[in-house]
Amino acid sequence: MLSGPPRLVPFVVIFFVLALGWWYLHIAPASGSSLPTWNSGTSKPHTAPASLRGDPLDFGLPLRFTDGQAKPPGSNYTYKIVIPKTEKEDIGWMAEEIPEAPLVIYEVDKSDAENKIPKNKGREAMVYLSYIIDHYDDLADTTIFMHAHRHAWHNNQLMGLDAVQLLKRLNHERVARMGYMNVRCHHDPGCPDWIHMDRPGGDFDFYHKPEEIYWRKEIWEEIHPGAPIPPSISGICCAQFAVSRQRIREVPIERFIHYRKWLLTTGMDDQFSGRIFEYIWHYIFTGHEVHCPAMNTCYCDGYGICFGGRQAFEDYFTKQDERNKQFQIMDEYNKREDQAREDGKESPLNQTELDHRAKLRDIIGGYDVELEKLRNEAKKRGEDPKARKEETESYDSSHIWDYAPHGD
Repeated sequence: MLSGPPRLVPFVVIFFVLALGWWYLHIAPASGSSLPTWNSGTSKPHTAPASLRGDPLDFGLPLRFTDGQAKPPGSNYTYKIVIPKTEKEDIGWMAEEIPEAPLVIYEVDKSDAENKIPKNKGREAMVYLSYIIDHYDDLADTTIFMHAHRHAWHNNQLMGLDAVQLLKRLNHERVARMGYMNVRCHHDPGCPDWIHMDRPGGDFDFYHKPEEIYWRKEIWEEIHPGAPIPPSISGICCAQFAVSRQRIREVPIERFIHYRKWLLTTGMDDQFSGRIFEYIWHYIFTGHEVHCPAMNTCYCDGYGICFGGRQAFEDYFTKQDERNKQFQIMDEYNKREDQAREDGKESPLNQTELDHRAKLRDIIGGYDVELEKLRNEAKKRGEDPKARKEETESYDSSHIWDYAPHGD
């Protein structure tokens, strides 16, 4: 009888197969993590952030962001301002008004620009992602992502829509604590109920949110493979925000590379691929599909403009709305008169209308005096640390019942 192979051989084979499987699962790189990317410099190995356990490109694994720690009171924060611009855009106002500001400028349509992007596509999103990828291991305490223009409707009203005031008053301690902060405080547009992927086509609002039609299920799954589809994506517009170093580093760099690859390869029109990101920056850096911080808290803790609570804040804007309604009526009178003057005609306003316009001018002037007084008081109140603390978010419940009604 022929003898069979030694019994030891099958055990050796089984051990070898098991060892090979262990090596593949624990040491070999995941197949989804090797994305072809553009790189402007040398690449460095990156340590996986503590916020993630598993494949960084499995978006079904939520990131576990940790609470940010502010520096001791009075400490300075390092920061960089990242600005995308075209050659035609003038940012001289920054050198003039905030000469000390450390700027990182991306001239997106200049071939020999100092800071480069792989392609001028996706508007500001391409610049923001490229900066994070290139400087992931070399970040300031705060990175502020801003547009090149100084005045814009989406800047904060209480600072005259002026980006200079926004940058000068920004509270870096808040950014450190929160991790992510949209520098616009006003909810509209974007909050509290904005993008829906399940809406019928007839319900789209092409005037206020033309990007919503592009937010389909397949787009979400391309950008966030494995993540559950949210019922709503809502966050304050308009792609200007500040992020702490800690928060950026808690997002695996592989995800930023993945986002940029999507921008580079999507066939979606530029203006809409950029706006896709406009409504997910808050999701990327907070993990929340809906992120609509209280407006009065944003102004008070974020910029030191404190009205003394939500109701006082809302009362101010109610007065401003009333003032603006009166101004619109007066402005119609002025436009009619201006048009008649251009046509070489006499004023079309009768005496009743002239009297009404004069009365409106007095009413508006009274509102302006009152509103300015309230703004100045809010800025003064914002200088008091105790007053600012009263309008600051807190998960600490140790004194929460101090605010509950007492007595019968």
